[in-house]
Amino acid sequence: MGLTPEQQRLDIISEAIGRLLKKQDELEQRIARLEGKAAIPKPAAPVMEPVPVVAEPVSRATPEPEPATLFPKPTSPSAPPPKKPALETKVGLTVVNRVGVITLVLGVAFFFKWAVDNDWIGPAGRVILGVLAAFATLAVADFLWRKGQQIFAQGVTGTGIGILFLSIYAAFGFYHLIPQALAFVCMVAAAALAVALALRYRSQAIAALGLFGGYVTPVLLSSGEDLPWFLFSYLLLLNACAVLLAKRRNWRGLEILSFAATLVLYGGWLVNTFTKPQDQFVGTLALAVFYGLYWPSSLQPLFLVAQLLAPSALAAIWGGSQAAFFTLALLVSAAGLARAHWRPHPAALSVTFAAFWISYGIWTNHLPAEFWGVSLAFLLFFAYSVLWPSASVEGLALLVVNGAVYYSVCYWLLETQHHNWLGLLAVVVAAAYLALGAYRYRRQPMEQPEMRPTMLALGAALCFLTLAIPIQFTGFAISMAWSLEAAAVTWIGVRLRSVKAVWSALAMFALVLVRLVSIDAWMYANATSYANSQSYPLLWNARFLTFAVAAAGLFLAARWAARSLRLVALIEYFGGHAVLLWGLSMEAIGWAEKTTPAENLLSVETVAISILFAAYAAILVSMGVAARSAMNRIAGLALIALVIAKLYLFDIWQLGRIYRISAFVVLGILLIATSFLYSRFRGLVEGWWKDDEASS
Repeated sequence: MGLTPEQQRLDIISEAIGRLLKKQDELEQRIARLEGKAAIPKPAAPVMEPVPVVAEPVSRATPEPEPATLFPKPTSPSAPPPKKPALETKVGLTVVNRVGVITLVLGVAFFFKWAVDNDWIGPAGRVILGVLAAFATLAVADFLWRKGQQIFAQGVTGTGIGILFLSIYAAFGFYHLIPQALAFVCMVAAAALAVALALRYRSQAIAALGLFGGYVTPVLLSSGEDLPWFLFSYLLLLNACAVLLAKRRNWRGLEILSFAATLVLYGGWLVNTFTKPQDQFVGTLALAVFYGLYWPSSLQPLFLVAQLLAPSALAAIWGGSQAAFFTLALLVSAAGLARAHWRPHPAALSVTFAAFWISYGIWTNHLPAEFWGVSLAFLLFFAYSVLWPSASVEGLALLVVNGAVYYSVCYWLLETQHHNWLGLLAVVVAAAYLALGAYRYRRQPMEQPEMRPTMLALGAALCFLTLAIPIQFTGFAISMAWSLEAAAVTWIGVRLRSVKAVWSALAMFALVLVRLVSIDAWMYANATSYANSQSYPLLWNARFLTFAVAAAGLFLAARWAARSLRLVALIEYFGGHAVLLWGLSMEAIGWAEKTTPAENLLSVETVAISILFAAYAAILVSMGVAARSAMNRIAGLALIALVIAKLYLFDIWQLGRIYRISAFVVLGILLIATSFLYSRFRGLVEGWWKDDEASS
């Protein structure tokens, strides 16, 4: 028979009471253990009065209090958490200490100079006193360190090391008491002593001081003789020490110091000393070793700088050999791509790509360019897009820019003697992008397809196929037609609410820009003499018409794209101003070539460009005030800042007196007029900003 509701209720209450009693026993046992550990006398047991049982269900969700909350465990007062030093003490201990070290070393140097001028102490005595003072300072520093004043002792140690370096150099450079070899050994020993003390005192600053002394030793003791094997071996030894300390002790500043010193010493040798062909091998070997040393660095900026400069150094070394340059530069680029894949960084691909083409531009100053070399470069970066596809912005940009740059360079190479092959080359590049798009489409997963690389490759193929036909019939009408077509695609994309169409139009404008840079801007490149410059009229000519139509297309596209994609609209709007200002600048230069004798040509061109930029900036500010456009006003002010910088950093040093006066007077009038606009409409402008802030 089943239990009655009253019996069930009593059973539940009984179970709850049993659990409570069990918990009470456990708590008492825990309390007894805690009291035993803390030696607390046990209190008398309280008299327990019977508690009447209330026939109500006990909630099982009542949380059990933790014993640690009722009886907190006493903490040891001997181990307080470490506190970070306050700003005042940090400045007082560290900054003031470091500045004091530098000041004291300079004071010692001034004292030596004073003693020399007054002939108080002989040369040998001065050096001996300096060495003794250095070691005495180091001894005091060690005493202070053992007494617990670690930070102060580090500064005193730096003072001793500085005095020691100064004394050794004085013995060689000022007084000629010791030969070069002995001075080198002594300075290296001083650097090693500094590193040893840095390890003892756990001070990165002392290690940096010692390494810095080691790096400046070849410069201070140089006799002008070219010894690249010795220089680079010594530099490699210092770099290995710095990198090892940086990794073992996490002193990343030493790695930065070694990298900077390598740039200075290697770059100085390459610029000032490298003249003999037999130095090509040692220069290349040293470059490869130094590049390999910093290639795996966890400090990404070091790798980026090394990747950017290494191909340019190869271009300088192998300027007379196309096979050596292309082979080595492509190997360095392949290493950069591997690093970009192994340890991704937002700028690794861009820097690697830009580094090769910058070095190519440097190398072409020595020899005529070759088609096969740039083709191998295109295939290398194209293979990266195939093997390690990336949907990031940088990966997608590399996919498109690679083909655009390659075809632009090939157009420059082949346009004169092999123009008929340019259309076929465009078809070949388009076929490569088409194959890549089909390959990516087949390889992408069906559950989460990533269509951007595929669509971008197919779009690039379409662009090159479109390019193949008109490129066979060169003419400025192609750029104008593309500009208007891109504007029309933007309008259609906005009407259909297709973001991809708007971005495709921006890509078409990029092709227009490539054509403007590579072809249309050089339409009258041979008009350098007065007679040739008469062959086209000012403003009313094919070149300026091309730039004006391209700018108009950008302005129209920006107006329409502003409704959906403001970023694209901003790019197109400022691109339109840049193209228009570019075209006007070329017209100003052409006007100067027509009307100015050769001896005054540079001055007239400089003044004309400065006045043109200032007038354009004033127009932008006026448009911004008239149309309540903060973007135009800010752009105008930025352009004015550029003109002022050009005026004071370049024009003032290059122009003749009459042209300098003209430039300053005219630009001053334009700047005052711009300032008057802000003075006249200051209230309106400030009110517009307040309205914009309130609405946002």
